[in-house]
Amino acid sequence: MSEERLDRLRRRIRNLDAAMLGLMAERMELAREVGQEKRAAGIPLRDFEVEKRVMARADTSAEALGLAPELARGVMRQLVEEACRVQEIDHFSTYSGEAETILVVGGAGKMGHWLVRFFETQGHRVLVYDPAARSAGVPAVPTLVEGLAAASMVFVAVPLDRVAAAVEEIAAAGFTGVLCDVASVKEHLRPALEAARERGVAVTSIHPMFGAGARTLSDKVICLCDCGVPEATERVATLFRETAVTLVPLSLERHDEIASYVLGLSHFLNLLFARVLATSGLSFAELTAVGSTTFHSQFATTESVVRENPQLYYEIQRSNRFSERVYREVERVAADWIEWVEKGEPARFADAMSAISAWLDRRPGAE
Repeated sequence: MSEERLDRLRRRIRNLDAAMLGLMAERMELAREVGQEKRAAGIPLRDFEVEKRVMARADTSAEALGLAPELARGVMRQLVEEACRVQEIDHFSTYSGEAETILVVGGAGKMGHWLVRFFETQGHRVLVYDPAARSAGVPAVPTLVEGLAAASMVFVAVPLDRVAAAVEEIAAAGFTGVLCDVASVKEHLRPALEAARERGVAVTSIHPMFGAGARTLSDKVICLCDCGVPEATERVATLFRETAVTLVPLSLERHDEIASYVLGLSHFLNLLFARVLATSGLSFAELTAVGSTTFHSQFATTESVVRENPQLYYEIQRSNRFSERVYREVERVAADWIEWVEKGEPARFADAMSAISAWLDRRPGAE
């Protein structure tokens, strides 16, 4: 192939790239208009049935065009997520209630920074107190007392092992506004929260069930845990109610019981999977070269877990009193599967899989 022909082909590719980006921009503008129509009609921002049809069309078009379905679905999934983000910005851009002055303790951290950005976009005045703020280049009040004096609400977004101490320090400083933690484990904080309530602090608690990288609140959940001051819980709920997030009320105890599975167990099993691979003696190249679709999907999830903060994940396991029950259940279930294989009992193996399948079929929306 001549250099001239290669240049011509590359120019055509560049032109196609520019055309595709132009079409994406046009699609986003249409998505914004769709969002405006949804807002005017008072209908939900996200329609998962429509999204399923979009993905089905991507599969059909990919097959007709000779493209890999995975490529088409990946591109369409990114476009759908971006369309949701664009619609959400327009749909829920401004909080309609009275603006609060919110102090985020730990506002230089990942989740703290997410809270700062979210509250700012909602029109609130946001202050940060965080000893790490200077090194992180985040503007912050110089002292906790100064921040508390200006704030009507405080959100505590410090590492899990320091939440109770932060609550105690805020209460001791005489703050009597709304105090809300965002910890991943709740029940062990009860003594500190109750002591703060006795000192006149309007305590409540939330747990955003998503990471600091969340760009939209569509299809996201925040657990809302009342701590004996319903007015505080309602004020915090109001901050999120006009967004696309789903608020799920739970007691502190019930939150931890559920979290021991949806967080603790999922983290635990992914870490087990990763460690078994890492100590298998097989190289990463060998594993990935012949990895199945299931393997690659599981590995992507596992890698996202392993890359997270080890101290946070340790505290999620350690601080939740329901973790012990989950560990014993893992041991029991793993022993069953191992026994059925080692003793040559395919019927019991199949029965267990059938029982799991039946359980999955009973979930809402399953067909």
